[in-house]
Amino acid sequence: MSRSSPNQRRPGRTESARATLGASQLGTSLAIAGAVLILAAFGRFCVSFTEFTYPLTSAGAWLLLFITSVITILRVRASGYLLRNLAFAMLLASLSVVVALDLVAAWSAAAHGVYPTAAIAAGGVLLGIVTLRSVPDVAISSGILGVVLLGSLVFRPDLTSFASAINTLLTAFAIAPPLIACVIVASYRRMVLMALDRVLIQSTVAAPAFGVSMLESDELASVDLEVEQLFDDISSGREPLPLEPERAKRAGELSTVLRRHLVAGRNHTWLHHAIAESDFLSGSVEIRDDEALAALLDQGQRDGLLSALWLLMYGEQRTARNAVLTLGPAVPVTPGGRQRLRFPITIEASGMRRVDVEPATWQHLGRAGRYVDTTTSGALMVVIECTVDSPIDQ
Repeated sequence: MSRSSPNQRRPGRTESARATLGASQLGTSLAIAGAVLILAAFGRFCVSFTEFTYPLTSAGAWLLLFITSVITILRVRASGYLLRNLAFAMLLASLSVVVALDLVAAWSAAAHGVYPTAAIAAGGVLLGIVTLRSVPDVAISSGILGVVLLGSLVFRPDLTSFASAINTLLTAFAIAPPLIACVIVASYRRMVLMALDRVLIQSTVAAPAFGVSMLESDELASVDLEVEQLFDDISSGREPLPLEPERAKRAGELSTVLRRHLVAGRNHTWLHHAIAESDFLSGSVEIRDDEALAALLDQGQRDGLLSALWLLMYGEQRTARNAVLTLGPAVPVTPGGRQRLRFPITIEASGMRRVDVEPATWQHLGRAGRYVDTTTSGALMVVIECTVDSPIDQ
């Protein structure tokens, strides 16, 4: 029995890569929407400039907002469209000053129909950076902005029902767009990552039945190179025999690593690697294949089983589930005098009902073999009957 470790990840999947993955066009659209929100707020500022309690303070807030926006744009372009931690912290600090100055400038001016403008435009800036930072970063910042704007109502001396309603509406105008954008971007990133993950593990369908995974192959290549260098040093006389204790100890470690890879290569099938190398399946699917029967499946059966498992785990609801995948035991059969093996593949998916399964899942299950599904309390169980060629005949 083995459970694919969720800590096994392919190299290159950094958080910054996740933050900007495939979202350039989406980021441009959100930046334009943020600019529209800022311009709308600036138009209100121009109309009511003379009515502000401290008009120069509000003008200073807008000047700081424009300077901050320009500097942020330049830094983002220079860093390859990434908004790093320091730049993001400086941006939030500047926006905090902008909000404070604007609230002071509009203090006690509600009677003249004057309300915060630059503070509302800060929401447009947050909207423009949704694709440049993680969703929680922008969502928390937007939430804090909303709390500050609503909290300022409690202490305003000109608090009336009408003024409260207007300020509440403006607060929603500031924080609703970035929060909605966070939901959209989070869904988009997850969709893209799932598609890339699915395509990547699909390569295991045509991979050798046994072998090492992509992560293990890097380690094996490094060990093989070190072994070759050691042999070359010995054959050329640069490394005299017998080996020094330290070198002899290292040679023993290398042989242990090679033996481990050899043993693992005969126990871990393509299915183990497909699950272990998947960011979405590695933490939710447990494989029990003591006889390494997955290695006997043909390419069509592999594709059907893997596709069905994927849809069971992440269907239309896109909610993570847990499943136990058990292969075997195998029994020999002789249809038509030909030696073959027959074994069940049992998928027990917790927290699922039959109505939760997408129709395409059943088609993929049928490619793996004849199947029977039952629903128990809190779990869906599917038993696939597979018949494959005996290893002796292959």
